[in-house]
Amino acid sequence: MKEKLSEKELALFQAVIDLIEEDVDIHSIKVSDITNRAGIGKGTAYEYFSSKEEMVAKAIIWSGEKLFQKIMGILRTTGSLKGQIMAVLDFIETEMSESRCSAQLMRLQGQESKMQEHLYREYAKFGGSQCQVERVLQILMEQGKQEGAIPADMPETFVTMVLMSGFMSYFVYLLQELETKEVPKERTKEFLQRNILLAFGSNEIQK
Repeated sequence: MKEKLSEKELALFQAVIDLIEEDVDIHSIKVSDITNRAGIGKGTAYEYFSSKEEMVAKAIIWSGEKLFQKIMGILRTTGSLKGQIMAVLDFIETEMSESRCSAQLMRLQGQESKMQEHLYREYAKFGGSQCQVERVLQILMEQGKQEGAIPADMPETFVTMVLMSGFMSYFVYLLQELETKEVPKERTKEFLQRNILLAFGSNEIQK
């Protein structure tokens, strides 16, 4: 995503995200819905974007970048891998699972549609969510290896597998509303944090 966006582009992006957060289906959003919400004419919108799909795809990437910048800022001020793992789990709970945008993106997986094609195309062009996730994981990996919680010789692929399995498990737990009296959120986060550290053979579990 380019560094400097015009006020009109920002207004259009925010309009898209507002509609999605109101649980309007991504496929049913019309250009007029977006431009009316943004207070911008349709002709002006097409000066910046070639299609509705491009507009929505770029808005989702823009919103995702803001979220990832937020969690990366939190991680950089958290002084241990154990704390960083919990910070990511907290972030998934408070930011991602409550976002209708995240839920709709999950539903897009496995679907063949123009919207999915545009999303993948824009992700490939700008780095997208994969690049953002990699940066988050890199911060955890560097912290873990620096403090000895992650073995120095553990391949990056294995570290990624361990972290992603724990984080995705919590995301699915929240999306599918699996919380019960016996399996509350806090206990689930502590369970996942402990198991991630166990997989690394970390002594931080006892601290």
